[in-house]
Amino acid sequence: RPTHRNTSWDIAKFEVCAHKFADLSEFGYGVALLNDCKYGHATLENKVSLSLLRAPKAPDEHCDMGQHRFRYAVYPHVGSFNESNVVQEAYQFNVPLQVLPVNPSALLEGHELPLGQPCFSISGARNVVLDTVKLAEDKSGYIVRSYEAYGGHARALLTTRLPAASVHKVNILEERMCEDANNGELCWLSHSKTVEVVFKPFEIVTLKFTSN
Repeated sequence: RPTHRNTSWDIAKFEVCAHKFADLSEFGYGVALLNDCKYGHATLENKVSLSLLRAPKAPDEHCDMGQHRFRYAVYPHVGSFNESNVVQEAYQFNVPLQVLPVNPSALLEGHELPLGQPCFSISGARNVVLDTVKLAEDKSGYIVRSYEAYGGHARALLTTRLPAASVHKVNILEERMCEDANNGELCWLSHSKTVEVVFKPFEIVTLKFTSN
């Protein structure tokens, strides 16, 4: 987005909707404004603003009335936005680490898992974010959703420590997708339980891991 208001189009974009963060960067340096629930951002020259409350009377006459609790943080970083960790920092700010007591043997039904090790991890591509890990709706495996966050191509390695014999792409309804040249074939390395995934700019990829 432009940081000036030279035209009527620029003036009309005085506030834009953005989730989790807004970043103002130049070559070699930048500053991001992180938040956990506010969406209205505005930038003019070197000033970044975050709208905390709105009070329209239509279509909701009670909009934003009541008590609000929110958090925000300033995150300066070296390098431009594409070279920074703004996306990761904003995600962690919105989804803070939770410590819960669990019984690993009961959780994984006897499957051994080294304590302190992630069940799923991504390597080889800083611009790919591991977004969601969940049990498949039909209970037949695990669903892992990740996306490319910076607008470029990527080739990432996704590794699991859970029992897995195969993996394939699924759509948002967790239905299997045909793998072809346009969809991107998956390279499954069974000995290391790792799959190589190719991403297009801003692409969301959903995978299903199964144990048979």
